[in-house]
Amino acid sequence: MLWQRTLTSDDRLFWFALATGGLVVAAFYVCTLLALLTTRIRSQLIRIFSPLGRMALTNYLTATMLVLTIIHGLDLNIISAGDVVLIAAAILTTQWMWSTLWLRRFTQGPFEWLWRWATWAERPPIRIARTEQGALGAEDRLRRVR
Repeated sequence: MLWQRTLTSDDRLFWFALATGGLVVAAFYVCTLLALLTTRIRSQLIRIFSPLGRMALTNYLTATMLVLTIIHGLDLNIISAGDVVLIAAAILTTQWMWSTLWLRRFTQGPFEWLWRWATWAERPPIRIARTEQGALGAEDRLRRVR
């Protein structure tokens, strides 16, 4: 980020610095999460992130649509880093709540279901059977999808 601040957008190295900074930050996030998964809070992290991971394709596609709608719909060609963080936090929080509620009734996200239907060439079940809804925990439902 310090290197990026020394450059202007018309500088030859600006976009390289931007891409490099993004990769370094992403690597930091991944390494931090992997380190946290070796601690006592592992089960809590898995419980928190499981709904997002089980609906990763759906969340990726909806986040893309939301960001494009926000940026183009509101004509925000240039936004601050603080605004980016707020928008990302709002989208992530909304997706986590929606994923958690969705997975109470369904085995997988809608786009995951469509993807499996297309790749398996047969329609997989999507609804959790009523008798299983109360009896199965989240991990059992996840194993059933696999």
